[in-house]
Amino acid sequence: MLKDADRLRKHANDSATIEGCSARLPVRLLILSLFALTLSACAPAAVQKQRYFWPIGTAEPHIEYVGFFQSDRDIRQAGANAFSEAVLGRELPDFLFERPQEVASDGGRRVFVSDVAGNKVVVLDLEKHRIRELKDQEGNTKFFKFPSGLSVGDGGRLYAVDSADDVIYLFGADEVVIREIGRGHLTRPTGIAVDSKHDRLYVTDTGEHRLAVFDGEGTFLRYLGQRGTGDGEYNFPLDVEVDGDGNIFVLDALNARVQVLDPEGRFLRSFGERGTASGSFQIPKGIAVSPSGQVYVTDSMANHFVIFDREGNYLLSVGGRFDATQGDVAPGGLNQPGGIDVDENDTIWIADAYNRMIHQFQYLNEKYLSEHPILPGETYFPPGFMPEAPAGK
Repeated sequence: MLKDADRLRKHANDSATIEGCSARLPVRLLILSLFALTLSACAPAAVQKQRYFWPIGTAEPHIEYVGFFQSDRDIRQAGANAFSEAVLGRELPDFLFERPQEVASDGGRRVFVSDVAGNKVVVLDLEKHRIRELKDQEGNTKFFKFPSGLSVGDGGRLYAVDSADDVIYLFGADEVVIREIGRGHLTRPTGIAVDSKHDRLYVTDTGEHRLAVFDGEGTFLRYLGQRGTGDGEYNFPLDVEVDGDGNIFVLDALNARVQVLDPEGRFLRSFGERGTASGSFQIPKGIAVSPSGQVYVTDSMANHFVIFDREGNYLLSVGGRFDATQGDVAPGGLNQPGGIDVDENDTIWIADAYNRMIHQFQYLNEKYLSEHPILPGETYFPPGFMPEAPAGK
C-alpha cells in the first residue's frame, strides 16, 4: 500500500504533464492518426489493442481507462468492447440513464447507479449482462423521490439514500427493500458509507451541515459537527467514506475540502481548498477511498477526478471535459461527474451526470498488471487529451 502511494507521489513531484491537458487534438496528430488507421485497414487481420493511461505520455502509468456503460448495448458488449467502436463514433445510443447521480460496486460484477431523473436505482449485472432496478416488497420497481448516495455492506446488502424523502432504504442481496432507516433524524441526506468493522453507518446530513451516525442495523446513535468553517464543522457536506482503519473522510463541499476523523469522530486533519491549482477543488461532488490507500474526489466543474494519498498529499488528476451524448466517447472525457466508488479490486467507477453514463477506470495495482501486462505498442494518447510540455519549456 505504501509502495503504491510512494510511486504516485514521486510522479506528482517530478512531472508537470498530468495537469491541464489540451481539449483539442492537434491537426498534425489527427492526420497521423487517420494515416495510421488507413494503414491498419490494409494490414493483416491481427488488431493492435489500444489502451489509454494516466498520467498521459509518461513511462510509468497509474490509471487505465477501461470502458463505459451508456446503453443496453454496452452491457451486452461488456463496456470495454463497446468502447473501441465509440472512440471512432457510433449511432446515438438508447440511454440507460436520465441523470446518473451516484454509483457503488459490490466488487463482484454488480454496479448500482442512482438515477435522479429516473427516480430509481439501476442495477448493472456485468456477469449476466443484464439490467434491473431495485424492487419494493411487492416485486415492483422501487421508486425514489430523489435517489442519492449508495453503499454496499456485508452480504451484498445495499444502503440507498432518498434525499428528498429524508430516509435511507436497506436492500437485501436479492435487491428487494427490507426496511427504512433514519426517518425523523435526517434533513436532505446525500452521501452514505458503511463501516462493517466498527458496525457503523455514516450519512452526510447535508441540510443540517453535519454527519449522522447509526449502527449497522440502522439505530440512530449521534450527530457529528455543525455549520461552520472550523475543524469538525461543515458547509453542505455531500459525501462520506471510510477507510480500512475506520477513519472517516467527509467531503465538505462548500468549504472545498476533505475532513478526516478517527473512528470515534475526532478531527484528525483536512486537505484541499477552492481553486484551480493542483489538489484544489471547484465544485467537489463525490469521494472514495481505495484498498490501496488513495483518496479519490470528483470535481464536477473541473470535469475530472483528483487523487490524494490518505494524508492528503496531491498525487494526480484524471479527465477533462467532453460531450459524449452525440455518439462519440473520449476515454477520460467527463461532463459534470458526480458519484465515485472504488471497489475491492481497485476498480474506479464514476457517475457522469450530463453524459448519462458510467465510466470504468482501473488503478494499476500489481494484481491487475500481472493479469493485464502493458505490451509494447498498446499505449495510446486519449483522443482529445494531449500532454503539455513541462513547466518552463
